[in-house]
Amino acid sequence: MMNAYAFLRDRRQRWLLACSVPADLADWLDYVAILSLLVFVWGEGPLVLAGFAICLAAPYALIGPWLAVWVDRGEPGRAMFLANLGRAATTALILVAPNVVAVLAIVLLRSAVDSLFAPARQSMIQRVTSDADLGTVNGLHHAINQTAKVVGPGLGGLLLAVMPFNWVIGTNAILSLLAALACLPLVGSALPSLQTKDEQGAGVIEGFAVFTRDRLLLLALLFAAGAFFAFFLYDSQLALVAVLFGLGQGGFALSVASSGAGGVVGALLAGRLAGQRPMPVMILAAMVSGLTTMAVSVWAMLGLPMGLAPFLLILAAIGGTTAMMMVPFRVLMQRRVPQAVMARASATSEAVITAVMLAAPLLGGAISAQWGVAVAMCLGGVLVVLLALATLGGLRFAGERSSEHANA
Repeated sequence: MMNAYAFLRDRRQRWLLACSVPADLADWLDYVAILSLLVFVWGEGPLVLAGFAICLAAPYALIGPWLAVWVDRGEPGRAMFLANLGRAATTALILVAPNVVAVLAIVLLRSAVDSLFAPARQSMIQRVTSDADLGTVNGLHHAINQTAKVVGPGLGGLLLAVMPFNWVIGTNAILSLLAALACLPLVGSALPSLQTKDEQGAGVIEGFAVFTRDRLLLLALLFAAGAFFAFFLYDSQLALVAVLFGLGQGGFALSVASSGAGGVVGALLAGRLAGQRPMPVMILAAMVSGLTTMAVSVWAMLGLPMGLAPFLLILAAIGGTTAMMMVPFRVLMQRRVPQAVMARASATSEAVITAVMLAAPLLGGAISAQWGVAVAMCLGGVLVVLLALATLGGLRFAGERSSEHANA
């Protein structure tokens, strides 16, 4: 077990983790505080909340790929430092925001600055990690991210209950500042990649071109994007699923925590499994997730009861298998994408996945309104299974058999 984490002897890996913990936590710590400000203090409704969601997510799809060009042409450690420093500054601006429009504008700006961080981190991981450790390193970082998604909003809500709103925002700004300071030892620790003239001149387009040139990467991206679209057909409706089983608000809250905990375990497990054969791990995880989702939805359609314990175990399994799709995808990218375009490729994949994730809840909500949430959940499960089967069939056209022998 300890040999699997021998990479932590490298000080760069330790500083990467030290940076990731506060950086990922800062993504979620003030989420509840800002929502509380909008809803309970200013009395805003669905339109403003929809605007908040768009401002929070859209920059990762629209701006991230452009900023990633600068990361590839420069040095990822410096980009990580500036991203966290910029996030600290923009978070502090919320303290002086006079109205809703200003808050939404600051959230938009903050997400734009933050969209620089993930591609830079992926580029840094690729440059400082040996091929044998890529699975474990990516699994550990994804586990940190999943933990932050669970702990962050809850901790933010707890802080909001015991301290003023401004203090919560200030605490989050300090977290981003700590992340920036943890990035300083990484600045200059990985030499800039050598780029060809074509890679330099292509700019943001090169992030898309790397997928069109590699059929296996394109297949993996389409698979991941399609699977996340299917997940988000019903993900935002899980509270209604809890209602169907008579579990109430407490059951729903525990299900969110259970899904997050499953994501942490799944990320760590995927890190151990994905090192050798990332695509088969993705396909197996999708099959388990899809079939489990279909079974739960059919159970709900039949009106059968389900206790809290099995419901939590099922949500943990779904959360775990979702993480087991993302970690192998990143390993595959870091093995097949040239270092000179890694940040752009990472930002492109994040842009595609974010775009479909924004579209899916609208369709899922419409399906739930018309036919019920169990139908939306069932369709999501069916789609994931079909995608897994299609990807399995498509591997031979992408040259998977030969690439596996080359440790792709």
